[in-house]
Amino acid sequence: MVLLRVFLILLIFTFNFANAAVFVKPSEITYLEVNYNGTIVAGESQTIEFKATDTYGNPSNNTGLSDKIKIVSNGLMLDKNEIYPVDIKNGKFTLKVTGRKAGNYSIQFLINDKPILIKVYPTNALTSSLQFKVINNKADFIVITSPDRFLPGYPYKVNISFYDKEGNPVVTKYHINQSFTIVANGTSKDIDLKDFSGETYQYEITPYTVKEFNIEVIDKSTNKKVASKTIQPEIQEIGKIEIETPNDIEVGKPFKLVLKAFDKNGRLIKVYDKIGKDVILKTTGTGELIPNKVPKEAFSDGIAQVDVIYTKSEEIKIEPVLSQEEKSSEENLKQTKMSMLKSEDKEVKQNKEKTSIKLKFPIELGDLSRIVETTKSENSVSLKAIFSKRDLDYEVKKYEKDISINSKNIGKLVFYEEPDHNVRIVLYLDTNKYNVNYKLTEKNSVEVEVEEK
Repeated sequence: MVLLRVFLILLIFTFNFANAAVFVKPSEITYLEVNYNGTIVAGESQTIEFKATDTYGNPSNNTGLSDKIKIVSNGLMLDKNEIYPVDIKNGKFTLKVTGRKAGNYSIQFLINDKPILIKVYPTNALTSSLQFKVINNKADFIVITSPDRFLPGYPYKVNISFYDKEGNPVVTKYHINQSFTIVANGTSKDIDLKDFSGETYQYEITPYTVKEFNIEVIDKSTNKKVASKTIQPEIQEIGKIEIETPNDIEVGKPFKLVLKAFDKNGRLIKVYDKIGKDVILKTTGTGELIPNKVPKEAFSDGIAQVDVIYTKSEEIKIEPVLSQEEKSSEENLKQTKMSMLKSEDKEVKQNKEKTSIKLKFPIELGDLSRIVETTKSENSVSLKAIFSKRDLDYEVKKYEKDISINSKNIGKLVFYEEPDHNVRIVLYLDTNKYNVNYKLTEKNSVEVEVEEK
């Protein structure tokens, strides 16, 4: 009886033990599962959700002998570089990824410095690194590149280059809808960024003016001017007038003369009607050439064609001579230049007072690629120094310096780092009294010149 009771107790204990709940933990993380967009627009972010699983597909936050997952990238900005088990909820965690410089990049996840395999849906492809392509954003600033002077009557080419807010050339455009208007010397041209390949649009005009004019780029969505450049004309000096005559003419019958005006460099003066002189036709004969004067207005594109008659049968030579009714050639040229060029007016005041400030940024900071003017008011000029490669481990400290000319304080220069990690340079001064010029000089250096107007 006692043996039977002991047996029943053991049977009951064994039965209860066999039916006890046992929690089976997931094994160490083997895979990360993700469905993501591999394209990032520069300056914008993408938040990606990952699912961590063990070998058998169970959601896991088991990092094994390591206390965390390390995340490394070759150029993308991540909101975190380490994932701890407590960050993984039901096997899931998120990562915010931002790209700035256009190019191809990757992300790796490491446990004990060994890559975790990533299963990419919907293809189920396995990879040890997640691939990304950063493409440019929309155009944020525009650079006009062209000669500073134009030759009136000749083709003049303008290159207009578009860059996004991160300094990337705007070359990828399928995701962009932007249009601009180019205005130059009374002409205008509407362009869509998708109308041309690459970041640069080439615009060609043939200006016949002998005055300076502006090239302007206007954003059609805001109707605001986003870029401007002033160019000056090259005023040609009269070199010679060539004349073409027929071999045989008859007394009293009209015949044609062709005159061509050239400068001292042998180039046709296509705006001779604006800057030239009347031409007197002198002959070696005793007869009369009618008419014997060709007004400068008769020239078109530097060429004049006139019908004349001669009154006596004899052998003659016809020589074109500039009219002496006007000032001498040297005086006339000086007068023309002073009246046509605003730049000549600016040079009337001699010995302008000026000063220059040179700013040199450390090589460790990054590569300084461009400097552009962003705003201008009566009291300040704001410039932006743009770095094509920027090491974010280095910080730009705020800097202030007084601007002085001949020991007289005329303003202050301040520069500091902006949120996009480029550098803002602000000159606080009276822009009605002083001009501000700037240029890149040697490696990572900017020279700012302040000159009295």
